[in-house]
Amino acid sequence: MTEIGTLVIVVLKAKDLPDKHFYKQDVFAQVTLNGTSKRTKLDVKGGQHPLWDEEIRFPVYKDTTAKHRTLEVECFSKETRSDESVGKGSVDISDTLKTGEFDDWVPLSLNNVQRGEIFLEMTYFASGPAPIQRRPSKMNPSERMWRPPQTSPAKTPPKGTSP
Repeated sequence: MTEIGTLVIVVLKAKDLPDKHFYKQDVFAQVTLNGTSKRTKLDVKGGQHPLWDEEIRFPVYKDTTAKHRTLEVECFSKETRSDESVGKGSVDISDTLKTGEFDDWVPLSLNNVQRGEIFLEMTYFASGPAPIQRRPSKMNPSERMWRPPQTSPAKTPPKGTSP
Protein backbone atom coordinates (compact mmCIF):
# COMPACT_ATOMS: atom_id res chain seq x y z
CA MET A 1 0.00 0.00 0.00
CA THR A 2 1.14 3.50 -0.81
CA GLU A 3 1.28 5.94 2.11
CA ILE A 4 -0.25 9.31 1.17
CA GLY A 5 0.12 11.10 4.48
CA THR A 6 -0.06 11.10 8.25
CA LEU A 7 -3.06 11.71 10.50
CA VAL A 8 -2.00 13.31 13.79
CA ILE A 9 -4.56 12.99 16.58
CA VAL A 10 -4.26 14.86 19.85
CA VAL A 11 -6.41 13.14 22.46
CA LEU A 12 -6.87 16.14 24.72
CA LYS A 13 -9.42 15.35 27.41
CA ALA A 14 -12.83 13.88 28.20
CA LYS A 15 -15.75 15.20 30.20
CA ASP A 16 -18.83 13.88 31.97
CA LEU A 17 -17.66 10.26 32.01
CA PRO A 18 -19.63 8.01 34.36
CA ASP A 19 -17.71 6.82 37.43
CA LYS A 20 -19.32 3.99 39.35
CA HIS A 21 -16.58 3.95 41.98
CA PHE A 22 -16.52 5.72 45.32
CA TYR A 23 -13.07 6.97 44.33
CA LYS A 24 -11.77 8.60 41.17
CA GLN A 25 -11.27 6.11 38.36
CA ASP A 26 -8.03 5.73 36.41
CA VAL A 27 -8.84 6.39 32.74
CA PHE A 28 -7.13 5.93 29.38
CA ALA A 29 -8.33 6.41 25.80
CA GLN A 30 -7.79 4.07 22.87
CA VAL A 31 -7.90 5.23 19.25
CA THR A 32 -8.35 2.75 16.38
CA LEU A 33 -7.90 3.35 12.64
CA ASN A 34 -7.67 0.66 9.95
CA GLY A 35 -7.52 -2.07 12.59
CA THR A 36 -4.54 -0.50 14.37
CA SER A 37 -5.12 0.61 17.96
CA LYS A 38 -3.03 3.02 20.01
CA ARG A 39 -3.73 4.26 23.51
CA THR A 40 -2.95 7.18 25.75
CA LYS A 41 -1.20 6.99 29.06
CA LEU A 42 -3.33 6.35 32.12
CA ASP A 43 -4.72 9.45 33.85
CA VAL A 44 -4.53 8.22 37.43
CA LYS A 45 -7.55 9.47 39.35
CA GLY A 46 -8.75 11.25 36.21
CA GLY A 47 -12.30 10.41 37.26
CA GLN A 48 -15.07 11.92 35.16
CA HIS A 49 -12.81 14.55 33.57
CA PRO A 50 -9.47 12.97 32.55
CA LEU A 51 -6.73 14.98 30.82
CA TRP A 52 -4.19 13.45 28.43
CA ASP A 53 -3.03 16.02 25.83
CA GLU A 54 -1.34 13.14 24.05
CA GLU A 55 -0.39 12.91 20.38
CA ILE A 56 -1.03 9.75 18.36
CA ARG A 57 -0.01 9.31 14.69
CA PHE A 58 -1.42 7.01 12.04
CA PRO A 59 -0.26 6.55 8.44
CA VAL A 60 -2.97 7.10 5.79
CA TYR A 61 -2.87 4.86 2.72
CA LYS A 62 -4.04 5.58 -0.83
CA ASP A 63 -6.06 2.38 -1.11
CA THR A 64 -7.97 2.94 2.13
CA THR A 65 -11.63 2.17 1.50
CA ALA A 66 -14.52 4.25 2.82
CA LYS A 67 -15.20 1.75 5.61
CA HIS A 68 -11.64 2.27 6.86
CA ARG A 69 -12.12 6.06 7.03
CA THR A 70 -13.79 5.75 10.43
CA LEU A 71 -11.73 6.58 13.48
CA GLU A 72 -12.96 4.85 16.62
CA VAL A 73 -12.20 6.19 20.08
CA GLU A 74 -12.98 4.48 23.37
CA CYS A 75 -12.38 5.41 27.00
CA PHE A 76 -11.56 2.72 29.53
CA SER A 77 -11.43 2.57 33.29
CA LYS A 78 -8.34 0.63 34.41
CA GLU A 79 -9.52 -2.22 36.60
CA THR A 80 -7.68 -4.96 38.49
CA ARG A 81 -8.93 -7.89 36.42
CA SER A 82 -9.75 -6.31 33.08
CA ASP A 83 -10.21 -2.81 31.73
CA GLU A 84 -13.81 -1.67 31.56
CA SER A 85 -15.23 0.37 28.68
CA VAL A 86 -16.63 3.69 29.82
CA GLY A 87 -17.87 4.79 26.38
CA LYS A 88 -17.13 4.61 22.68
CA GLY A 89 -17.48 7.03 19.76
CA SER A 90 -16.47 7.35 16.13
CA VAL A 91 -15.55 10.02 13.60
CA ASP A 92 -15.64 9.82 9.80
CA ILE A 93 -12.23 11.20 8.84
CA SER A 94 -13.08 11.75 5.15
CA ASP A 95 -13.65 15.49 5.66
CA THR A 96 -10.53 15.77 7.82
CA LEU A 97 -8.47 14.27 5.00
CA LYS A 98 -9.88 16.97 2.66
CA THR A 99 -9.79 20.02 4.97
CA GLY A 100 -6.74 18.98 6.97
CA GLU A 101 -8.25 19.73 10.40
CA PHE A 102 -10.82 18.55 12.94
CA ASP A 103 -11.18 19.94 16.48
CA ASP A 104 -14.33 18.89 18.28
CA TRP A 105 -16.02 16.98 21.07
CA VAL A 106 -16.90 13.42 20.08
CA PRO A 107 -19.88 11.93 21.94
CA LEU A 108 -19.27 8.62 23.70
CA SER A 109 -21.96 6.03 24.30
CA LEU A 110 -22.34 2.50 25.60
CA ASN A 111 -25.41 0.36 24.86
CA ASN A 112 -27.02 3.40 23.17
CA VAL A 113 -26.67 5.48 26.35
CA GLN A 114 -24.73 8.79 26.29
CA ARG A 115 -21.53 8.35 28.36
CA GLY A 116 -19.72 11.68 28.10
CA GLU A 117 -17.53 13.24 25.41
CA ILE A 118 -13.89 13.27 24.35
CA PHE A 119 -12.11 16.20 22.68
CA LEU A 120 -9.97 15.29 19.65
CA GLU A 121 -7.73 17.56 17.59
CA MET A 122 -6.86 15.99 14.26
CA THR A 123 -4.52 17.29 11.59
CA TYR A 124 -3.83 15.56 8.29
CA PHE A 125 -0.44 16.06 6.65
CA ALA A 126 -0.30 14.86 3.04
CA SER A 127 2.78 13.15 1.60
CA GLY A 128 5.45 12.32 4.08
CA PRO A 129 5.91 12.56 7.80
CA ALA A 130 4.18 15.25 9.79
CA PRO A 131 6.22 18.18 11.08
CA ILE A 132 7.51 17.97 14.62
CA GLN A 133 5.60 21.09 15.75
CA ARG A 134 1.91 20.74 16.55
CA ARG A 135 -0.43 23.39 15.19
CA PRO A 136 -2.11 25.78 17.63
CA SER A 137 -5.28 24.47 19.26
CA LYS A 138 -8.65 26.02 18.46
CA MET A 139 -9.80 25.42 22.04
CA ASN A 140 -9.68 28.44 24.33
CA PRO A 141 -6.32 28.28 26.20
CA SER A 142 -8.02 28.87 29.55
CA GLU A 143 -10.19 25.76 29.01
CA ARG A 144 -7.59 23.57 27.33
CA MET A 145 -6.04 21.93 30.39
CA TRP A 146 -8.78 22.77 32.91
CA ARG A 147 -11.15 20.29 34.46
CA PRO A 148 -14.02 21.06 36.82
CA PRO A 149 -13.55 20.18 40.48
CA GLN A 150 -14.80 16.70 41.25
CA THR A 151 -16.96 16.10 44.26
CA SER A 152 -16.83 12.92 46.29
CA PRO A 153 -20.06 10.96 46.63
CA ALA A 154 -21.85 11.58 49.93
CA LYS A 155 -20.85 8.98 52.51
CA THR A 156 -23.70 7.33 54.35
CA PRO A 157 -23.09 6.39 58.00
CA PRO A 158 -23.18 2.66 58.85
CA LYS A 159 -26.53 1.31 60.06
CA GLY A 160 -27.18 1.81 63.74
CA THR A 161 -25.05 4.96 64.01
CA SER A 162 -26.07 8.56 63.88
CA PRO A 163 -24.46 11.00 61.43
